[in-house]
Amino acid sequence: RMNFDPSNYNELTVTESPIPGLFVVKLPVHGDNRGWFKENFQKEKMVPLGFPESFFAEGKLQNNVSFSRKNVLRGLHAEPWDKYISVADGGKVLGSWVDLREGETFGNTYQTVIDASKGIFVPRGVANGFQVLSDTVSYSYLVNDYWALELKPKYAFVNYADPTLEIKWENLDQAEVSEADKNHPMLKDVKPLTKDML
Repeated sequence: RMNFDPSNYNELTVTESPIPGLFVVKLPVHGDNRGWFKENFQKEKMVPLGFPESFFAEGKLQNNVSFSRKNVLRGLHAEPWDKYISVADGGKVLGSWVDLREGETFGNTYQTVIDASKGIFVPRGVANGFQVLSDTVSYSYLVNDYWALELKPKYAFVNYADPTLEIKWENLDQAEVSEADKNHPMLKDVKPLTKDML
């Protein structure tokens, strides 16, 4: 079952969000009675529209997919790589981001609903989280470094429930959250990420 009308999404656009370097990608989705099809990522079309070419600088790409059910909330995590996130099926999430980089935008947030028609480029140093709004969702992360245990100390986190962030989750009292995510620090206790840490 589709959560949107594919005929409404026929122009590829790349727009910067209020968090510097975080880009919202609107994707054309082509559908009929059988379902839908989209080009989820196409470098040669997206880079001229503003998608950061630096994403490809190191030549490493890894694609990860997490599967979650309704009300699952994951985040907020900032790993030491850039990521392009999207929904790989007909599901829907409320995506939320917090800038943890040193500077005047530290603590800035952005939220938007993501379905098959939207992708988000998240620069390293910006924490990523989402809450599942549909029955289930397959959430895709295209990242520009390979996961390695030795990179774990470079991860940064902030608590999804910190009221100073003013993030508006849906039905927070029903959210299913890992113990690790529940215990992430409040923003006031997060050390801003400097350029050399990224």
